[in-house]
Amino acid sequence: GSRQVPAARIVRLFRSRHLTLGDPMFYSTYMYVYRLIENTGFEIETIPGITAFCAIGSHLGYPIVEKEEVLAIVPATAPKEKIDAVMAVADDAVIMKVYKNFDEVQEVLLKHNMADDAVMISRVGLPDEQVFVGLDNMPKDKKLNYLSTILAKRKDR
Repeated sequence: GSRQVPAARIVRLFRSRHLTLGDPMFYSTYMYVYRLIENTGFEIETIPGITAFCAIGSHLGYPIVEKEEVLAIVPATAPKEKIDAVMAVADDAVIMKVYKNFDEVQEVLLKHNMADDAVMISRVGLPDEQVFVGLDNMPKDKKLNYLSTILAKRKDR
């Protein structure tokens, strides 16, 4: 079975520390820790953060969504069919967690005419940040960091 860690021990380990990068309530490990200790009587202060995709948009001067466009925020870890269905109706997309299956994500973006102007950043704002512009010609087997996010816009709308 799984090993249970008492909430008090978790609180001692994390007291006055930041548990996450980005926003704690958006695809974050923080939520799991929060749920473990939220009803234990310990005081928790959740401070909103800046999501990776907002940081990327501002960092690159890449508008994420505007006017009546529909924005989809999708974890690349979702089934390919689900990602494909969402991209079929979205004008703009944020695709997070692309480190495991970039080849599948790239295929879906190409299918929906969203790869040419797409940008991907690994480790935005950190010293070893990597920026990739135009994902149509990127090698399918590119090894990516866990902190990799794509911003994409449909060209035909």
